Amino acid sequence: MPAIDDPPHASNGAHTPTEIRLSGVATRIAALQVDLAIVRASFATKDDVQRILTLLHQQQLEFHIALEQQRLEFHTALAKQREDFNVALAEVKLEVHKALLSQTWKLYGFASLMLGGVYFIARYVH
Repeated sequence: MPAIDDPPHASNGAHTPTEIRLSGVATRIAALQVDLAIVRASFATKDDVQRILTLLHQQQLEFHIALEQQRLEFHTALAKQREDFNVALAEVKLEVHKALLSQTWKLYGFASLMLGGVYFIARYVH
């Protein structure tokens, strides 16, 4: 009794459908083995992950140290700027008070002159 997959043309050297399917499966398995080898080479081991976590932790500590130094420099610069601003404000305040005092005396002198002129006109012009 002939096999189920043995068609009449199998005796002349043609491939049976089972052989064709098996060769396709063999090709796919070979491709899968190549992909699996690439995946195994690409993935990290537990040691690699631990090393990366250690490096990240060290960099995080370095980042926090650098951030603290920058914060300290910023506060130092801000304090210096605030001090310079207060000194400049005091100088401007002094200049404004001097100008106001000068303007007050000029206004007082002008008002005295006008009062004297009005008194002279009222007293001697009539």
